Amino acid sequence: MEKYGLDRPDMRIPLELISIDELLENIEFKVFAEPAKNPKSRVAAMKIPGGASISRKQIDNYTKFVSIYGGKGLAYIKMNEDGAASPILKFLGEEVTKNIIKKVGAKTGDIIFFGADKIKIVNESLGNLREKIAQDLDLFEQKFAAIWVTDFPMFELADDGKLNAIHHPFTAPNVDGKTLEKTAETALSRAYDLVINGVEVGGGSIRIHQVEMQQTVLKLLGISEQESQDKFGFLLNALQYGCPPHGGIAFGLDRLVMLMSGVNSIREVIAFPKTQTAACLLTDGK
Repeated sequence: MEKYGLDRPDMRIPLELISIDELLENIEFKVFAEPAKNPKSRVAAMKIPGGASISRKQIDNYTKFVSIYGGKGLAYIKMNEDGAASPILKFLGEEVTKNIIKKVGAKTGDIIFFGADKIKIVNESLGNLREKIAQDLDLFEQKFAAIWVTDFPMFELADDGKLNAIHHPFTAPNVDGKTLEKTAETALSRAYDLVINGVEVGGGSIRIHQVEMQQTVLKLLGISEQESQDKFGFLLNALQYGCPPHGGIAFGLDRLVMLMSGVNSIREVIAFPKTQTAACLLTDGK
């Protein structure tokens, strides 16, 4: 997530997000300094080789694009023949600018885009911008690139302070129950996805097979013992009699066919696609 912004990265694209928080913590430019100092925020940079040729109009279009994901703006530095150029240079100062350029490895002809906000907003903004720019500039290095994505967080913290399951409440954590209770906000799960060309084509997890662990997870999710019995009593009772470790994975066959066919929409390969109003064009019905 720190490198690519998304949990389904397209590995054909040779672009990465680089965290530069430590370079900006003490500057007066609050737009960068405040998120750099906030542990729940980040400042990230993304270098686009040869991107200095991107027009101002296109940068404005990219700024609108990141706003879809909550981005409030899109700062940049262009590496022109006569040096770095950007409206933000006067706020960064010469030394900080040099350090940023050095850290991201930018050269003449490149452009650096920045994201500064809450971690989720920066990741989603720059992660999706990474794919958008790759499409616009044809930066793909190969036809297919597959990757296993692991080490998903067990939970995410909601705005109301409660924990939500990232995958589902029956996913096994990678720690024991006592450790999980102490480290719930940072614990990782035993879930995994298979991603090809930035498309999730399969996903699954190792499941919880011990009743004590299942009760601990439900408790952390704020589900009372009575509610646990009402909703999941059949499972909790079954686990008491012993259950082997088990897991699985589900594949999206139509997504695989879409990728192999070289089309961009899953509707192109679904046998009987329906319209947005759920009407079936084959049978003239619903």
